[in-house]
Amino acid sequence: MNEAVFTELFDYAVKIRRTIHRHPEVGFDLPVTTALVKRELLAMGITPDERYGVCSLAADLGQGEKCIALRADMDALPVEENADVPFRSEIPGKMHACGHDSHTAALLAVAKYLKTHEEELPCRVRLIFQPSEEGAVSGAKMMADRGVMEGVTEVLCAHCEQELEVGRIGIHAGDYQAACIPATIRFFGRSAHAALPHKGIDAVAMAVEAYVRMKAKVAELAEDRRYIWNVGHFSGGEVHNVIPDICTMDISFRFYDLEFAARVEKEIKAICEDAAKKLGGRVEFDWHMSAGPVYNDPALCEGFIAAQKAAGTDVCEIPSRLSSEDFCWFLEKTPGFIFRFGTRNEETGCTAAPHTSEFCMDERGIRSAIRAFIAYVMQRR
Repeated sequence: MNEAVFTELFDYAVKIRRTIHRHPEVGFDLPVTTALVKRELLAMGITPDERYGVCSLAADLGQGEKCIALRADMDALPVEENADVPFRSEIPGKMHACGHDSHTAALLAVAKYLKTHEEELPCRVRLIFQPSEEGAVSGAKMMADRGVMEGVTEVLCAHCEQELEVGRIGIHAGDYQAACIPATIRFFGRSAHAALPHKGIDAVAMAVEAYVRMKAKVAELAEDRRYIWNVGHFSGGEVHNVIPDICTMDISFRFYDLEFAARVEKEIKAICEDAAKKLGGRVEFDWHMSAGPVYNDPALCEGFIAAQKAAGTDVCEIPSRLSSEDFCWFLEKTPGFIFRFGTRNEETGCTAAPHTSEFCMDERGIRSAIRAFIAYVMQRR
């Protein structure tokens, strides 16, 4: 790629990123961000498709049976910004604390390049601009359910990485990010005065027994698998002299193996029902998967690494992680992968973790993301 052209793309992306950063929006409520993306695409001669759900955009370039989808998430977080940057958030209580502004800006720069080289594209390319990656309701699932992956043969996305030095690209083949089940378990008993325990049914007692047994059972079932079983909230009762009639546990269960998760669900429900039955109470479950596992297709990763090496990009292996990503809903439809672009720079103080009010990236990482996308797309035949 002509370096002068590439510098122009990078400068364009930085300008877009800073504009989005000043006006962060959360969840599905992204009118300003979506309008900006739509305006930029139209200026490039690309007509966006808005049929895949609220504040979502998609657009196709090129021709051919093979179709590569490139995804960027657009939403921010309900976080007050404390980072010392001249383009800090102008919206109180909202901030691009996970770098989605850089993802959107990078994909717009990629779109600009691909449009001017549309006749050279080896396949079709679908650009996907997604809302609500951070929200309780997934924007990726919404778009996938509405057909955005129809005709797509592979899908990829990029995410900024504060643990990776700026200028580097990281990727991990195979199991990369964990599935997440945010489970709520409620035990129901009967309240009574603490001095009359025979008249009550202690919901906390049920929950305590279940807590101990559940933790041991999950560890037993896991064997050597990686997982997280965290009871982040446990509450029951209001005062010291009343037997509590309700006790609630909120659990974060993270894993890679869906069969393992199914076994855990069966055993956990049996344990809880037994603990409740012993004391004459009952139990209710809210058990659903908010995000599935992210499996980076090894063959596609191999092609990505080869393309980066050919382009002279510094690409490296990175470890898997137990965080979740709603990119999984696109991967349910077709193979793909997520890669990381380094944004860490200790000399400039760009070290704060994402999802914190001090988050600040070295924007030169966006340059690597743009190059990585283009290098990969242009060699896919």
